[in-house]
Amino acid sequence: MGKILVIGSTNMDIIAMVDHLPVPGETVGNAGLARAHGGKGANQAVAAARAGGEVTFITCIGEDDDGKKMLEGFREDGIRVEHVKVIPEVPTGTALIFVDRKGENSIAVAPGANNYLSNAIIDQAEALIKETDLILLQLEIPYETIQHICRMAARHQKRIILNPAPARGLDGDVLRSLEYLVLNETEAEIIGKQKVTDDNMEEVCRAIKGMGPEHIILTLGSRGSYVLDEQVHQQVESFAVKAVDSTAAGDTFCGAFAVSILSRERDILGAVRFANAAGALSVTRQGAQTSIPERKEIEQFLARTNGP
Repeated sequence: MGKILVIGSTNMDIIAMVDHLPVPGETVGNAGLARAHGGKGANQAVAAARAGGEVTFITCIGEDDDGKKMLEGFREDGIRVEHVKVIPEVPTGTALIFVDRKGENSIAVAPGANNYLSNAIIDQAEALIKETDLILLQLEIPYETIQHICRMAARHQKRIILNPAPARGLDGDVLRSLEYLVLNETEAEIIGKQKVTDDNMEEVCRAIKGMGPEHIILTLGSRGSYVLDEQVHQQVESFAVKAVDSTAAGDTFCGAFAVSILSRERDILGAVRFANAAGALSVTRQGAQTSIPERKEIEQFLARTNGP
C-alpha cells in the first residue's frame, strides 16, 4: 500500500436536524442538535485511513478544545499528524449544518484556522511531498495554497486527486496538474460552464477533461458515478440504501477511492464501485466522521451485493 497525503480543512460541525431545510427568512423550530468532527480535508483523511490507507494529514487547527479533540481523533484513526499546525488565538474552523428528514443538507463554513494553511507550511512539508505516492486535495483552504501544492506536486511528478468543493472555477495550471478530478454535478457545471443533464453528461465531462485532468469522476448521489478517461466512459451504479444524512458522503467516496486506486487491487471502475459502497454506507448514519465506514464494513457490504 502506498502513502497518501491529504492536505485540507478541519472543522467542528454543529448540526441541526430539521423537518425541512429553511428557506430565506424562515425559522425552523423543534430542531435536534449535535456536534461532530468534520471538515472536508479531515473527513477525507479519516475515510482513507479507515479504508486501509497509510495517511498523513496537513491541516491547521485552533488552539482550543475543538482542535485538541480532533487531533486526538486523527491519532485514534492511525493518521500521521506531525504536520498538523496549531494556530494561536484563532478558532478551529466551524461548519453550521442543517440536515432534513430525507438526509439532505445545507452547510455554511466559518474557516477559522483553515485560512492559515499557507504556502510556507507547504514549503516546510516538501520532503514529505517528495516521498508520498498520492496527494488528495479539496478547496476549503486558501486557493493560493492549492495552486502552490499543485506546482510543487508537478515538479516532483506526484499524482493528485482534487475534489473541487466548495465549488469554484479552477485555473489551467491546477487542472493540468491533476490525475483525477472527482466532482459533483454543481461543481461540474461551474468548471464546465454548462448545466449537466443525463443527456449531456459525457459531453460536459469530455470538455472538462480537455482542460487537463487525466480522469474525470462525476459523482451523482443516489445514481452512482460517471467515469471518463481515454479508455472508459461509463456510469457505475450506486447501491440502494435508506439515507439518513448525506453530510460526509462525498468525502467518504474520495478517501475510499484514493485508497482503492492506489492499491491497484481494482481498475478505475472497480475503485469507483468500492468508493460508491463506502459513500452508500456513510449516508445510512448521522454525522460526518461518525458515519465513515471501516474497510471491513465496505468489503462485507460489497460481498452482500455481489460486487468485487
